[in-house]
Amino acid sequence: MRFLFWNTYENTNINSVLCNIVIEQKINVITLAEYKSDLNDLIKRLWLNGVIVQQYVTAGCERIIALGTEKSVTPNLQDKYYTIQQIGKEYLLCAAHLPSKYRKDDDTQELTIRRFVRDIEQVEKECNIQKTIIVGDLNQNPYERGCLGASGFHGIPVIDDACKIERTISGAKYKMFYNPMWNLFGDFHTPPGTYYCNNGENVNPFWNLFDQVLIRPQLAESFVSDSLKILTGISNLSFLNGNNHPNTAISDHLPIVFEIKENL
Repeated sequence: MRFLFWNTYENTNINSVLCNIVIEQKINVITLAEYKSDLNDLIKRLWLNGVIVQQYVTAGCERIIALGTEKSVTPNLQDKYYTIQQIGKEYLLCAAHLPSKYRKDDDTQELTIRRFVRDIEQVEKECNIQKTIIVGDLNQNPYERGCLGASGFHGIPVIDDACKIERTISGAKYKMFYNPMWNLFGDFHTPPGTYYCNNGENVNPFWNLFDQVLIRPQLAESFVSDSLKILTGISNLSFLNGNNHPNTAISDHLPIVFEIKENL
């Protein structure tokens, strides 16, 4: 299965671009944040190009649209900020657009992440599924407490450590996710992140990796590591401006794609 996530920045003319991404990248599951275009038009465009998709039920989640070619997708727990979908009998897809750090303080962000993690663990237990994928605009970088901390996503950058499944802190056990996005951070890769911000704060990395995928270590062998990419364009269009930052006429975020190789 090939996945796409993109915060489309309320661009009402984004459908032709999305259609081309889905075709060029052979996407099976599409998750979108800040999508304000015509969904029926997008579905029709894909259909005219031989890609038959269906919208997945996200009623109760205000901030995510999900659709794809996978047919065996059923909704589970829904929240304003995230949707949990079951794919077949083996996978949970948890797609999110979490509160902006420019509108909520760190403590409020972390409270939302803790609630999200509790809901994920509840659904994992009820469905007896451990092959869980988190994807979305998390509005935190991989190194921030909500993403890395044990009380948050616990997104570990090294697969060998994440494959220990959990760790014990002060007598309590905390399950881990593997966060492969660490591998795309910094100027050894182009682009160095998915979102650029030049502000007047004391600490400012300029490039941020707000858009991420995290997986349970049970999916480590199925995750196609070289499939994980930050897209900078399609065959006929760059998503970057003249400064090599996201072109806000298209979106202020860059999309990510990745693949899970597994039999459903």
